[in-house]
Amino acid sequence: MRQASWFTTRTALAAMLVCGSAAAQVGQVPMAPASGLANRAAAGFAGLNQNGPGWMYYGINAADRGLGYYGSYMTLGGYIPYSEDGLGGLWAADLRSHLSVNGGFFSNVGAVRKQFLGGTLLGIGVYWDYDGDQNQYPAAGVLGSQWGQFGHSYNQVGVSGEWLTDFGNLRSNGYIPVGTTAYTIGAPGSPFYGSNILCDYGLDTALSGADLEVGAYIPGLNDWAGMISVGGYALGNARYDWSSGPQDGRDVVPWFGGVYTRLDMTFLENWDFSLQANNDSYFDWTGFARLTYRMGGSRRRNVPDQMEQPMMRNEHIVRAHQTPIAAVNPATGLAWNVIHVDDTVATIGGNGTVESPFRTLAQAQTAAINPYDVVFVHTGSSAASPYEATWQFQADNQILVGQGSTLALNTATCGFRQFFATGTSTAYPVLASGGNAVTLRNGAIVDHFSIQNAPVGILTDASLTGSANVNDVRIATGAGNTGVLVQAASGTANFTNMNITNGGRGLYVTQGAPDVRFQGRIATDASAEESVLVEGLTGGSVMVNRTTDTLSTGVAKNESTVSTALFIVQDQGSTAPAAIQVANNTSAVVGIGPTDVSQPTQQGVAVQGNTDSTIAFFDLSISDAVAEAFLTQSNDNLSLVSIQGRSDLSSQSTAAPAFASNDDANLIVSLLSVASKTVAPTPAIRLQGASAGDFSISDSFLVETGNPSPPPATIPAPGTNANVSNSTGVTVTLP
Repeated sequence: MRQASWFTTRTALAAMLVCGSAAAQVGQVPMAPASGLANRAAAGFAGLNQNGPGWMYYGINAADRGLGYYGSYMTLGGYIPYSEDGLGGLWAADLRSHLSVNGGFFSNVGAVRKQFLGGTLLGIGVYWDYDGDQNQYPAAGVLGSQWGQFGHSYNQVGVSGEWLTDFGNLRSNGYIPVGTTAYTIGAPGSPFYGSNILCDYGLDTALSGADLEVGAYIPGLNDWAGMISVGGYALGNARYDWSSGPQDGRDVVPWFGGVYTRLDMTFLENWDFSLQANNDSYFDWTGFARLTYRMGGSRRRNVPDQMEQPMMRNEHIVRAHQTPIAAVNPATGLAWNVIHVDDTVATIGGNGTVESPFRTLAQAQTAAINPYDVVFVHTGSSAASPYEATWQFQADNQILVGQGSTLALNTATCGFRQFFATGTSTAYPVLASGGNAVTLRNGAIVDHFSIQNAPVGILTDASLTGSANVNDVRIATGAGNTGVLVQAASGTANFTNMNITNGGRGLYVTQGAPDVRFQGRIATDASAEESVLVEGLTGGSVMVNRTTDTLSTGVAKNESTVSTALFIVQDQGSTAPAAIQVANNTSAVVGIGPTDVSQPTQQGVAVQGNTDSTIAFFDLSISDAVAEAFLTQSNDNLSLVSIQGRSDLSSQSTAAPAFASNDDANLIVSLLSVASKTVAPTPAIRLQGASAGDFSISDSFLVETGNPSPPPATIPAPGTNANVSNSTGVTVTLP
């Protein structure tokens, strides 16, 4: 600001001295009576203002948003003729200094040559422009603006030409920024920079360009020298390219064109007015209104007068600007910290930034020591060579997310926004492990991974006393492996949009009193382990496919649309004692949604040894079990076992009932159908113990053998009360 004021003062004094000297030489300064130096100076200035050549002027440019700049500014300028060449051309210095409302200084220094051609005037000028008005992008107090205003000073060379006639004017300008003309942080479509996430990428660049206009005097405004000019311009910066994101390798500002129109008038002897509007695809609508006071009167009314008129051109260097804004975690008030992992980078010694990622998860785990750290795992070459993962969160509330995830982070600067959905959403970073692939911790979020052949895909242990969330994770298990293990936890574990496949155990919840919400698909084939095993709980709840909720916390959510048709437990050819087992739990609530168990070599579902617990199945289908399709036993009288919805049971056993109970639990069983192959005297349905409640079959009850003939014993026949053994207080209703 001190330099701006100094330059402005010096320019004003120089112009006044030159003007005063020239005017004195031609005898245009009337001298007042010698009544003091101050009076003589005032009288001389008044005479200069009235009759002087108009070399000095003062202007105010009002523009909330001009072409490539923000804010109004004031101008102190001088157009000073200084020599005539041998060809009749008059040389002048075009000096302009400006101070913006933002406190920024910029200036234009030009050498102009004008020459009469017949009754017209031809002019050409060469300019050096300096623009230090970076304060037009205020960032003080703006959340996330940790890089400040991100404004820079620029220099440019300009070339101007004009042809002026009594009917109208033709003007053209060229602008060539020099030196460093572009600065970037991040890139469009690539929200990462260093260890930060960006709500807005940063761009500050001076644009090269040219404009061309034609103007004509308006007959009805002759008294005010009114002129309408229309023109067009082209601007861009092709010297620099984006280095990341969807526009990698493209110009930071591709060339674009625009149009404008301007009205120029001289209201009074000393006052000029201009009003201009611009429109283009980059800046949209911009414009300015300018009022200029010229000492000695305006010089726009005819061609000779315009010999002393400054050339019309952009006084600001045209900038394309966007202030970079970091994504701020609303829980901490600090910028989100992201640690990148990419196994395709050439260098081993990365630092975890997007420009220099770690190559291994082990490196990232060592670096991620603070709460709310985000570890972003790029897909890389993991499909062919999986990341080795024994991941353990080192602090609470951390996030492990894979490339392609639709997880939206909460930010205090741009709300919830998806930052990780880069690349192909159907490609998942692949993790493999010789142990527990991922161990959860309080506040942890895991999203969008594929875990293969780990003894335990995701482990939740006694350290979980709060809550953790896992979403959109695919786990391929093998014999003896477990997809999800919740062991001795007391907090809440939410699993949404999961997909567990192949031949191991799907979901295993044991010990402790956790609240487990599992949503997704469990599909096992010929597994010796249960698809779902819930045992030994001392409280809490386990809900499998009982809701359609999505991942949602205070800091992140994932609202991607998932088909509820995929939410099912599918067990084919189980060799486990029971494909689904709920056993030896106390004060627990278990609800298991759509389940399809086909051809288990032993029992389909076993519910046994539970105390004061509620176990419910919804839309349960068990077909062709070799033993009991459904067995409930040794549960106490405070427990409730129920089957609801569209449920069907069938057994191929000739020695075991399709449904059997032998305990004190209350029963609420509502089935569509039951099919049995038992041989008399073995019943198709056996109810023993001290149970109470209701047992009903609404559509069909078929027993293949053990029925009187006709029909023949080998043909399925409708079952009767004779096929039901009931020594309990349960009410049985058959179709």
